[in-house]
Amino acid sequence: MQRDFDLVVTILGALRDASGPNLSTHDIKNAALPHPEEQGLQVIAHHLDLLEDAGLVKQVSETAANAGATRWRITWKGYDALEQDEDDEDEDEDFDAEE
Repeated sequence: MQRDFDLVVTILGALRDASGPNLSTHDIKNAALPHPEEQGLQVIAHHLDLLEDAGLVKQVSETAANAGATRWRITWKGYDALEQDEDDEDEDEDFDAEE
């Protein structure tokens, strides 16, 4: 399975913008993949594992009955990564405007 950087940013944004301190894998799937996808939960779970490996998210419930119920939160490093991505986009827009 390929890593999808746009999906990574979408997942981090969903966690940042959540009304509570964490979201379930199922909630993240609904926020990141608004259209039903056959392997959606598997794709989200894989990317959450990658994000956890990088220290950008943290699993907060390890005793969930199923993978969709596992809860996740964004870390300080995850907030920093989102801010860096937004700064990079702003720089790209400034560069495009100068051309």
